[in-house]
Amino acid sequence: MNGAKITSPNGRRFALVARSGSYSIVWQALPEGNRVTDNTKAPRGRWHPISAAGIIASPLADNEPADGLCCMVRDPVERFRSACARQGVSVAEGLERQDSDVHFWSLSRMGLLEQGVTYFRFPDQLDTCAEWLGLETPVPQTNDEQESSKPILTQEQENIVRQIYADDILLWESLQTN
Repeated sequence: MNGAKITSPNGRRFALVARSGSYSIVWQALPEGNRVTDNTKAPRGRWHPISAAGIIASPLADNEPADGLCCMVRDPVERFRSACARQGVSVAEGLERQDSDVHFWSLSRMGLLEQGVTYFRFPDQLDTCAEWLGLETPVPQTNDEQESSKPILTQEQENIVRQIYADDILLWESLQTN
């Protein structure tokens, strides 16, 4: 597996998937004294909970066991649009970054499409995920991008995104409730 995870107090692990609620879950998992609520006091005027996650975070190992590991799953097209907005890049630049920038990694690229991983839909199962990890709820949904900041994809661009994230889309669709 590739990427990072946090280990919750109950021993369960949460794989960090950019633009899919990881900020909110990490925020909730951090001891309150490690949270910076006023960005004017943060280095470079912007604080991210990943900056303080060293106390609870570690890399996902190549042989990371799937049991006891979870992640949030977001609509892959929306996740891509949000990543473009967060990184301040065009759709074309985002497509070029699929292998080099964690914000654009697919779940399959991260090795998270394994039997035994527990999946939660973002954003509607954010609290359910936190409960599974033994964290307090409700979890504040933070660090979201304004819809107006996200690029609008042409049909051709959306088709390319859907092709790149095809396995993620299959998982996303399998998690939808009827």
